Amino acid sequence: MPSRIALLLACLALSGAALAQDGLPHSSITIGGDVDIDKATEGPVFAAGGNVIVEAPVNGMLHAAGGNVRLESAAVISGDVAVAGGDVDIDGTLKGKLRAAGGDVRINGPIAGDAFVAAGSLDLGPNARIDGKLTFRGGELRQDPAAQVNGGIEHTRRNSVHRHERTAIERFLHGWMWTAGLMVLAALIAAALPGASQRMAHELRERPWITPLVGFLALTSIPIAAVLLMVTVIGIPLGVLAVIGYAALLLVGYVWLSVVVGGMFLERVKPETAARTAWRVGAALLTMLVIALLVRIPFVGGTFRFAAIVIGVGMVVTAILHRSRPAQAPAAA
Repeated sequence: MPSRIALLLACLALSGAALAQDGLPHSSITIGGDVDIDKATEGPVFAAGGNVIVEAPVNGMLHAAGGNVRLESAAVISGDVAVAGGDVDIDGTLKGKLRAAGGDVRINGPIAGDAFVAAGSLDLGPNARIDGKLTFRGGELRQDPAAQVNGGIEHTRRNSVHRHERTAIERFLHGWMWTAGLMVLAALIAAALPGASQRMAHELRERPWITPLVGFLALTSIPIAAVLLMVTVIGIPLGVLAVIGYAALLLVGYVWLSVVVGGMFLERVKPETAARTAWRVGAALLTMLVIALLVRIPFVGGTFRFAAIVIGVGMVVTAILHRSRPAQAPAAA
């Protein structure tokens, strides 16, 4: 537990240090289901969402995280760029360094500094021109003949595994099997950790804006910290641990939100049963099922899922940080 607390504190400190470096009054923080930066912005810019699109100049550094992150050709970033996402597309002009992590990363624009990429695959398009060194840790590297990397390429390859393409029925069954697993995990948490769930509910009621803010900082800073750690050989194991911890944090936060919201609803409609384990478990199961249905709604489901993850992660991180605080010594008489 102390090592996890230290990791979370370090990631939050990284985000705070980045803000302090360029001055908080001039920074821009944007969060949402779909984030579109379509006007020239003074940096630093921190953006997170289901889809993050940058299609205008940013005067300063840019940190972005999301399911899909795109830097359009009109995006001219004067500072360093750190991005993380399932799919990352970079067509813009980067005048500083690039650090990117994702499932699939595509670069098709000029980068003035070094580029470090950790991804399943990396595509260098015909307009890619990297003046510095490219360090790629991942699977397949595809380079267009017209792409230029003046500082050379260092590619550390990982073992690739052939992935079976699922049919529509297989995807449907897999999705609901995953949901069933989440419901079981929610039931276990509701039964085994009622005290922690009550403390999270109290924190969410008392300070409803702090929890999403902490969740946003953790959600955006941990992948960036992992990418920064992987730049050096010594930091690779720590970066891998950070990625594993990040995935666990997302899962636990998402599930624990159903436990807390179910408990809060139970206390409101049937308070005399809120202390009973069977009722807490039932409320958690029902809430997890409702969340699963809501995130499957077309167009708005992604926004709801992102909001649930942000709030859930914020609850877990806040609870860990509060628990790590040393007890205050009683005042001397």
